Amino acid sequence: MAIPLLLISGPVGVGKTSVGEEVSSALKRRGVAHTFVDMDCLAATYPRPSDDRFGTRLALLNLREVWANCMAAGSRNLIISRVVETQHEVEDIQHMVPNSRPVVCLLRASNLTLVERVRARELGSGRSWHEERAIELAESLEKSAPADFVINTEGRPLSEIADEVVAKIDWAENS
Repeated sequence: MAIPLLLISGPVGVGKTSVGEEVSSALKRRGVAHTFVDMDCLAATYPRPSDDRFGTRLALLNLREVWANCMAAGSRNLIISRVVETQHEVEDIQHMVPNSRPVVCLLRASNLTLVERVRARELGSGRSWHEERAIELAESLEKSAPADFVINTEGRPLSEIADEVVAKIDWAENS
């Protein structure tokens, strides 16, 4: 049986982690065994190799180990928040989660909203980089990113967004 794998993607500031956490809460209420992983946390290491700008290789290696441990503990479904720009990145993640069936949810918001969200959370020296990256990603993801479905986060409560995601993936209770 294939492992359901939800990839929550989108530009910086769109709410990938917040939506992932809210989807996790919604699934807990429904009794669905799952794990939520923010891939950025799996790559939060300094220094990174110069040829691995976003720590992707390290995050993937860590994901493989984290998922094995979570599955041994009873998890049957996996939610990952991560910017996913290409189908190749989906395949790399799928390779680290053997026998998985990925579904990509692309989150969307206006450029103004992305910048406002980044400004609200990024108070340090990386703020301007994150603002620029949010706009850059919004444009590139809209054109060519893999997505099984797209959800607009503009002006919507997290619970409503999460409920829409859960309805689209339709994971069974107690699975």
